[in-house]
Amino acid sequence: MTRLSEKGVSYMAGFFMLVAFSVAGNIIGSFIGVSVAAAMSGQSVMFIMTHLQKMMGDAAFLREMQVIQSFTAVFGFLLPTLFTASRLSREPLQLTGFKGIISGKQAVLTLFIIAAGLALSGAFGYFTYKLPFPINWRITFDQLENTYAEAAAGLINLDSMPELLLSIGVLALMPAICEEAFFRGGLQNYLYRGTGKMWLSVIIVSVIFSAVHFSVYGFLSRVALGIILGLLYQYSGKLWLSILAHFINNATAVIMMYVAKTNGKSMQDILNDKDGSYLGFIAIPIVIFLFIQYKRSSSPSTSLADGV
Repeated sequence: MTRLSEKGVSYMAGFFMLVAFSVAGNIIGSFIGVSVAAAMSGQSVMFIMTHLQKMMGDAAFLREMQVIQSFTAVFGFLLPTLFTASRLSREPLQLTGFKGIISGKQAVLTLFIIAAGLALSGAFGYFTYKLPFPINWRITFDQLENTYAEAAAGLINLDSMPELLLSIGVLALMPAICEEAFFRGGLQNYLYRGTGKMWLSVIIVSVIFSAVHFSVYGFLSRVALGIILGLLYQYSGKLWLSILAHFINNATAVIMMYVAKTNGKSMQDILNDKDGSYLGFIAIPIVIFLFIQYKRSSSPSTSLADGV
């Protein structure tokens, strides 16, 4: 049974509206970002568009790439989520989970959950990399990983502490807010409210969340992370908790890259590092235990899992 929002629009319709608005928003955000980048660099918009791939790996265009990334995130994820929510509810911030009081216990449990989740996510990444893929598949996967690594490297400068802080803002804070709003406050929220099926909603959106990052070796890792983020939102109804966890995940990765770079490793070596172990799977019972405590700490009136 499809459930209706307070404005009479079905939540399933809201799900597909959000997808459509996101596609349009990505196009608009990219164009605005490219236009601003062109003005910053003194180049034409056409030059930026035709040389974008090459510019991603050029330190001379770092700021321009960060600007494009920022506009794309805001227009592609955050604004479509808020606009769609306004079509469904008279309280769009309440609907998405931006409003609500967070208890100290919830915040502390979130920190422990994401810490255990990082270990678990790393183990899934190592497991995927060690799978016996056919040679021709692995060549293709390696090419995708190299492209992803080059794009990430084009957004980071870890030569100083101010640059580290800026990189954390661009690659950790902004994606955490924009992506959590879209995937958890938007897609997962509407899918659950439309179907009433919690695990189906969490898993489907986690798969979508991982797929849009275009990383084969990181696919299972991001699915696991997406499920953790999804449950943080589902059991509390508070978007800022999943944003906090997402930010910690991303910021930890950036800081680890900074430490490795100060120890003499190149950015390419850092981004292509596939070292790891299966020990992170030990975190599975720890994550389950922590989520039991987390769910108990959340009010049934705000938890999405206890009602819509």
